[in-house]
Amino acid sequence: MIDKDYLLEHITEEQILDILQSFGASPYGAFKENEIWFRTICHDGDSHKLCYFRNSKRFYCYTNCGEMTIFNLIMRLKNCGFGEAINYVAKIMGVSNHYGFTNKLPVIKQELAAIDKYIAMRKPKNTKIKHLPSINNSILKYFENDVFYTGWIEEGISIETMKNFDIRWYESEKHIVIPHRNIKGELVGIRRRSLQEKDKNNKYMPETIEGVTYTHSLNLNFYGLDKHIEGIKKTKKAVIVESEKSVMLAHEYYGKDAFVIATCGFNISNWHRDVLLSLGVEEVMLAFDKDFLPIEFEDVEENDAEYKKYQRFVKRLYSLAYKFAPYCRTYILWDDMDLLEKKDSPFDKGQEVLEKIMKNKIEISTDRKEECC
Repeated sequence: MIDKDYLLEHITEEQILDILQSFGASPYGAFKENEIWFRTICHDGDSHKLCYFRNSKRFYCYTNCGEMTIFNLIMRLKNCGFGEAINYVAKIMGVSNHYGFTNKLPVIKQELAAIDKYIAMRKPKNTKIKHLPSINNSILKYFENDVFYTGWIEEGISIETMKNFDIRWYESEKHIVIPHRNIKGELVGIRRRSLQEKDKNNKYMPETIEGVTYTHSLNLNFYGLDKHIEGIKKTKKAVIVESEKSVMLAHEYYGKDAFVIATCGFNISNWHRDVLLSLGVEEVMLAFDKDFLPIEFEDVEENDAEYKKYQRFVKRLYSLAYKFAPYCRTYILWDDMDLLEKKDSPFDKGQEVLEKIMKNKIEISTDRKEECC
């Protein structure tokens, strides 16, 4: 069922008037500051004692029916149930999904109120930002630097771009080797993308060589920052993605002008936030993978297990956006046009699709108290 609270919150006065007009009721007399009067169509009366209160968006019939929402009124007019009344209003408003949104994210209410108020009071600390120590770059000689995964080439990442990011190959383990570098371009860790069936549930992991695992804290580094720092400083913008592959696709599309960096997970740390603010970033866009298809939940029950996972996903997405919202313009790239498939990154379907999604990005602001409370 579509979210009735969303419909009540967002229905406009013009839409209310259109609905009443469709049932043969035009406004009676002059509009007052908080009142619009109609004929009592709720019980097929002749008097004009049905009042719509503009501030509360509620009706009151002074002869028979008492207080009503727009849904209660339609139930009387159409002799239908509550669900049908909700769907009728949603159709008038152009809302067609389970969550009550067209080009915006589902509205998250009480759960985010505390986050909003807490984050809004915080300021980045004026302390020196720590960077990960470097490791010896010569370790990369262990891998082949002239073998490249054809699957990535087919997905749009050229050999030239893979060379630019120093992508290598570990033949005995069938691993794509992904060096991670800090803002200065120094090697700080090595990750791998395994092509082995046994690793299908943990494809991306730190690489291990002769018993040594070259791990590093993902919360203290951005993949691709050394390559795209010029684009970030030039535009004062940054797009945060999940995977190294999305960073390389961005480089394929825009070269050094790209301002895309990866956290390599569904997370944003305070370090990530503070680094970007220290670089003068004024606009941040979150472009995380599409882990769920909203259309799959249009008719599910509120207690559906997968629906609850989706709700947690959306709440998490909001909380990550609120890392930046008090300090700079913050957006989420949300595919409401079904241009992406499940698990896709906004970068996976090409530059044209990416730019369509970017044009419809959704702003997240701390000035959302009225939605959250």
